[in-house]
Amino acid sequence: MTQRTYQDACGAARTMDIVGERWALLIVRELVFGPKRFGDLRAGLPKASQNVLSQRLRELEQSGIVRRVQLGPPASVHAYELTERGQQLEPTLIELSRWGAGLPAEPDVEMSTDAFMLLLKALYRPTTSAPVARLRLQVGTDTFEVGVSPKGISVARGRSGQVDVTVTGTVRVLRELMFGGTPLRSAVSAGEIEVQGDTGAAERFFLLFGAAPGEWIG
Repeated sequence: MTQRTYQDACGAARTMDIVGERWALLIVRELVFGPKRFGDLRAGLPKASQNVLSQRLRELEQSGIVRRVQLGPPASVHAYELTERGQQLEPTLIELSRWGAGLPAEPDVEMSTDAFMLLLKALYRPTTSAPVARLRLQVGTDTFEVGVSPKGISVARGRSGQVDVTVTGTVRVLRELMFGGTPLRSAVSAGEIEVQGDTGAAERFFLLFGAAPGEWIG
């Protein structure tokens, strides 16, 4: 199958020639925070068929956006990761996530773990009094370390060091804590969230995100 093209010299059009096909940019989203196996990509994009996902990955490889790698021990398996060129799309994804946060979502539509972590980067609202903290978010089988400060936010998949607190929960519950006004202690009491470490740091963390006035989180 030949990729369609806009045949337009505009940089935006040429970009869309590469990542404008259905699922292509969402594959990039799923790889922003590190490499994934094909099965993990399917889990993050459950509505994409295996054939379409394979086709998009081939096209992104041919365009120099994605490359195949082999993960080392203990899991010596093939995976996909973004090239340096592919990583340059992250700011664009963050802006799209921020813009789309103001649009209503269909009810009961799930958000992938990586989409949620991207949303954190999009909707972080630092202030001069924002705390400096490191948190570990355990979401299903995924682990992320998040650093916050008045200067900004960092998000990385995996465990890389010491953190102030570890929070374990689902994407749905974490979204409610950040954007739905659910108090952390209520979620802990209900057994929806587990907190290990500085509970106060976790409570302050969940207050650092929000939509701009007039927006809502879909």
